[in-house]
Amino acid sequence: MLLLENVSKSYQKNQVINNLTYRFDEDRYCITGPNGSGKTTLLMLAAGLEMVSSGRIILDGAPVYSALAKRRLGISSDKILLPDFLTPQQLLEFHCAQHHRRFPEDLIEMLDFAGQLTTRVSALSLGNLKKISLMLALVHEPEYLLLDEPTTGLDHQSRDWFLDYLDNYPGRIIVTSHEESFTANEYYLRVLLSELNQYGGRVA
Repeated sequence: MLLLENVSKSYQKNQVINNLTYRFDEDRYCITGPNGSGKTTLLMLAAGLEMVSSGRIILDGAPVYSALAKRRLGISSDKILLPDFLTPQQLLEFHCAQHHRRFPEDLIEMLDFAGQLTTRVSALSLGNLKKISLMLALVHEPEYLLLDEPTTGLDHQSRDWFLDYLDNYPGRIIVTSHEESFTANEYYLRVLLSELNQYGGRVA
C-alpha cells in the first residue's frame, strides 16, 4: 500500500499539493486534473524523487526515500531528465546492473527501439525519449508502476503494445492521463486530484 499522509508540496510561494492524505491500496489508479493541478508532482513525490514540504509518504511501511522502497518502484515521467551524454544502451545496462536484471531485449523489440540504442540521449526524438523512459521504469518489473502521461508521443504500434502490456501487468499501477484508455477504463479507479487539493485531501 502507498500512503500519503498530510502531504504538502510548495515551490517558493506556489503550493502545488495541499495537505493531501490518500491511501493507494487498489491495483489500478488514474489520476486526472487540469494542467498545473499537481499530477506530475504527486508522482515524483510518491517515487521519492522529490521531497515533501510537509507530511510523509510510506510504501508498505517503509519511507519512499529508502533504498528498499525505491527498488519496488518504477517511474516514467518527462520531468525526469536523463543524462544527455549517455546512450540508451548505457542507461539500460546501468539500470539492469543496479537491479540485477538481464538486458531487456524483449522490451526493445516490442518498442522497435534497437536502432536507437547507440544514439545519445541528446539526439533522441520526443517519442524515443518516451520509450527509453518507459523501459527504465519497466525493466526491473517493479511492484508499483508510476506513469506520467505514458502514451504521449508514442507511435500507434508502440502505444497499442504498451496498453496491452499494462492490461497484463501483475503489479500496481498509478497513471496520470487524460486518455480514454485510462479515464474510461473500468479497471482504473479515477482520482480527480484538484478536488482532493481543494478540500485539503482525504483518506480513500
